[in-house]
Order: sequence, then structure tokens, then C-alpha cells
Amino acid sequence: MRGFLLILILTLNFACTEERIPIPKPRMYPKVSFPERNYVSFNKDYCSFSFNYPDYMEFEQDTTLINVEAKHPCWFTMKMPSLNGAVHFTYTDIGGNNSKEKLKDVIIDSYVLSEKHNMKATGRRDQLFELENNISGITYEVDGDVASPYHFVLTDSINHAVWASLYFNSKPNEDSLAPVLSFVKEDLDKVINSFEWNKEEN
Repeated sequence: MRGFLLILILTLNFACTEERIPIPKPRMYPKVSFPERNYVSFNKDYCSFSFNYPDYMEFEQDTTLINVEAKHPCWFTMKMPSLNGAVHFTYTDIGGNNSKEKLKDVIIDSYVLSEKHNMKATGRRDQLFELENNISGITYEVDGDVASPYHFVLTDSINHAVWASLYFNSKPNEDSLAPVLSFVKEDLDKVINSFEWNKEEN
């Protein structure tokens, strides 16, 4: 009887120590409390445009941006304290002579700075588009653990160009920021689609 019990115990021990097949866990994102969306109008007398934005974004006029002195009163930041991020806007007057060259400089600057700040990028998607109200532009979506995952430039190709770049004030981590980025991009799409140049200036 004792021999049978010993064999049974040893059998159970071997069965319990048998190597288990690992089961991959589903991808989980950190829980984020997203702010409510109430859209309001952006309309400043020193800017040549207006748009709609969510009121969880807080406007702040800039005197400097990324260690560069503001070249126009219409340089500003839309801060997002609840999401630990910000969207930086810079405006350039491209009117007068050499409009095409000035616009080219804005686009090159946005592209170069995007590349400079996103050395860890694993992919990039650039998309040209045209909207009503004399608006054309380009969006940059950057994949990977990058400092700034989303940029866009809007222009009328003659007088005005606006460049916006999204930053988060945390260590870049594509997986943990994915739900926040998706949320903010919806609102930036709202900014783009509601964007209008001031009629008296076009």
C-alpha cells in the first residue's frame, strides 16, 4: 500500500512540474481618464485664422518656442494638463514676393525638425490634402518612441502658413501613449476641418 502511495505522489509531483505552454497576454493599455469634450472657437485679433478646439486645451501665447524667439504674435501653445501634453502652433506670413519659396521653407523646417526630434522613429506617414475655404496642407504621423508623434502644416499657398506639432511631457513610449494619441488626434482633426482664414485677409 505504501509503495502504491509513493508511486502516486511521485506521479502527481512530475505531473505538476510539467512545463506549461505559455499563453500570451492580450495587449493592455494604462487606464487614462479622458477629459470631456466641449468645443469652443479660437479667434484672436493677431492671428489670421480661426478654428474649433476642445476646452480642455488651454491657450498660451508664446514669446519663445523650442529656444527660438517668436517671430510673430501668432505663435502659441495649446496646453493639455490633463493629458500631460501640448500642441505648439507657429504662424508664418508668406505674402509678398517669393511666396512659394517662403512656403517651401516652412515645410522643410517642419520636416527637418520632425526628423531631428524623432530619431527613434520606426515609421512615418505623410499625407497631402486639400480642403474647402482655400486650405491645403500636409500631416506627418510618426511611429515609435518619439518626442512628437504628429505634425501638420496648413496654408493658402499665397499669404499664410501655420505649422502645429504635438508633444507629450513624458518619456516617449508608443504603447502607453497610444490611447492618448488617438484621443488627441481626433481633436486635431477637428481643428483642421474647422480651420478658416479670416475673410478680410483672403
